[in-house]
Amino acid sequence: MRIRSSDRAPFGVVLVSWIVALGFSATCDAFERDYDVWVDTLSTGMVRVYNRDLMRTRQEPDFLLVEELRFGQAPGAASAQDPGAFGDIVGLAVDGSGRTYVADRASQEIRVFDSEGTFLRRFGRDGDGPGEFLALGGVVWHRSGALLAMDVGARRITAFNSLGEVLSTSAHNGNTRSTATFWRAETDTLGFLYERDWDSPSWARRVVKHRVLPDFTLAPVDTIDLPERGPNFDSIPTNWRPLWSVDPDGSVWHGNTNRFLFYKVTHRSDTTLAVELRRPTPRLEGRERDSLAAAWDLPSSSLPRYKAVLRLLRVAGDGRVWVWNPYARQRWGMWEMFDGRGHHLGQVGTTVALASTPSPVFGDGTVTGVTHDDSGAQYVVRLRVREVD
Repeated sequence: MRIRSSDRAPFGVVLVSWIVALGFSATCDAFERDYDVWVDTLSTGMVRVYNRDLMRTRQEPDFLLVEELRFGQAPGAASAQDPGAFGDIVGLAVDGSGRTYVADRASQEIRVFDSEGTFLRRFGRDGDGPGEFLALGGVVWHRSGALLAMDVGARRITAFNSLGEVLSTSAHNGNTRSTATFWRAETDTLGFLYERDWDSPSWARRVVKHRVLPDFTLAPVDTIDLPERGPNFDSIPTNWRPLWSVDPDGSVWHGNTNRFLFYKVTHRSDTTLAVELRRPTPRLEGRERDSLAAAWDLPSSSLPRYKAVLRLLRVAGDGRVWVWNPYARQRWGMWEMFDGRGHHLGQVGTTVALASTPSPVFGDGTVTGVTHDDSGAQYVVRLRVREVD
């Protein structure tokens, strides 16, 4: 996206902002590095942050995700009733004490492990009564001290305390014809909950903001419309798709899969920050374009000009922004990490293949997600960010 000269701040302001940004990069916390950052304040008040493309100047990642905890059981190592024998993990949540809640659809139950990976308890089962699920679809931890679990089969939310006791069960409004099998929700430190609008297609995604009431029912208070593209050929892997996540302060970050450009929108719907990593998006052209068009029986001209280069956008509990580039050089791809001001902190490499669904949980310097071995057995892993020497 080009910025017209009339939208730019005076050169002196830009120069001062750029110098200040460089000064910040040398004095911030241990995650920060001295990289080139150009900060431009537009006449609208929005701040635009340009980050230099580090892939051209550094061959190795700046940080590594190091595995510090893994729990689960390989096939044959335990019975089906063993708490570490996961069948189909559809959701993860981590509470303030470091307990991990694992939602397993195969058993229609939630299993709880402490911060060291020790099994504590399980609750939930197949059924349509209180605390039971027809099709468990996901979980999220709410700051009120409740675990909210979505039954996508019955379209209802059950609130549990950390001991697994049912606090409430309530119907969840939305499109009852929806075929969604996973429920992804995020919360902020103000107590609001955010989820995809069940009535919106993936190419016109909307995010619904809910207030969680004392009885743990959800009261919609706002709808955030993300930029949309037409519905044509939505199933093509290279097609443009929206990405979004929620900042702890209640702001929503959004972007799309085809460009390293992200925006921060406040709870008042004001776009206050635009962050760009100056990295060109690979074009979809030549034989690759013709082959994809033939595979989908579509005219080549109908395909997007660029490849999809991103998979996930997530904001951690510490405010850092993580973007997954699955097509980087390493086997499992690279994460790009930014601070809350949009300054690129560097690339984060990992040799652990984390599933994108269910979504990993990003904490203060940690990532908790699901991985699997060659036999397909699922494990829950906690990774910690380490700076490369």
